[in-house]
This record gives sequence, structure tokens and C-alpha cells, in this order.
Amino acid sequence: MCYLRKNNLHLLLFFILIFNLSHIFANIDNQISISQIKLENNQENIVIDLKQSSKLSPKIIELLERGIPIAFNLKIDLIKEEKYWFNKVIKQNSFVYQIKYYSLRKVFEVIDINGNKKIFEDEQEAIKNLLSDKEIIIKKYIHPDNSKLKIWVELDKKRLPKAIQADIFNKSWDAGSNIIIFDMNKL
Repeated sequence: MCYLRKNNLHLLLFFILIFNLSHIFANIDNQISISQIKLENNQENIVIDLKQSSKLSPKIIELLERGIPIAFNLKIDLIKEEKYWFNKVIKQNSFVYQIKYYSLRKVFEVIDINGNKKIFEDEQEAIKNLLSDKEIIIKKYIHPDNSKLKIWVELDKKRLPKAIQADIFNKSWDAGSNIIIFDMNKL
């Protein structure tokens, strides 16, 4: 009997290892990298110019080709660092940009963060335009001392169909970028 317990333990550890590796490999394809950020401070506005370099995972492209709109959130938080307590979020901004495929017309529609629409017939050209450089102007952005700017991009899962939202254990929909923290005192 002791022999069976020992084998069951090894078998359980093996399955846990395989499960964790599958989560790691599912998230490798879904990384959006923010490579360069330029911040400028003119009067009370902050101009953020960032470059994204990425390709969409095959699962996301498959959803897109089925006619499901794919939306991304560009999130910007202004955080005030506290010395002996939790950091405080002063202001949050979220910008949405998305891509849709119309199968009857066989065109891709890209909506940028300003709401401007562009139509493309080529899928790769539409995705390249979706993930192109972004310029964001944040108005009346007065930052206190000891504050930082936190910037990241993530797939908007709330805009996906409910069947995909219900599959919470599937990590292939967790597409996101690296989090960049910029010290506002250097601006």
C-alpha cells in the first residue's frame, strides 16, 4: 500500500508541473511589449508618446476572423508614493482601441484611442496599424511631489463574448504588456 501512495504522489506532482508549464506557454504568445516612451510636459498637459511592438496570438486572430471585435485598454495611473503606507492612486486614465472584421465586406476596421476609424483590406496591415505608435495628451495633469506614472496595455476581456469570459482558467486570453513606471520628478 505504501508503494501506491508514493506513486500517486509522484503522479500528482507530475500533473501539477505539466499544468503550470501549460500556463507559462499560454502566456508567452500574449505579450505586448511597450518599448519606448517619451514624456513631455507643456503647461498643464502631459504628452505621452509610446511605441508598441507585438503580434497577436493565433487564438486572438482566430476570434477576430470569426467577427468578434478585439479591444485593448491602455491604462495610465498617477500614483503618489507613501513612505510608510500603501501607495495612493491619484488619477486613472483608460484609453480603448479596437479592431473588428466585417466578413460580408471582407474588411478590417481599426478604431484608435481618439475614436478615429480606418478601413483595411489586409489583415496584417490592420493589426500593424492597431499596434502602431500612440500619442496621448492628458490635460490638466498636475502631479504632486514623489509621484510616479504607471503605464500598461491589456486585452479588454469584458468586450469578449460571455462564453470566453466564463472560461476563467484559460490563461490564453490574458494578453497584456509589461508595466512601466516612470518617475514624474524627472519630467
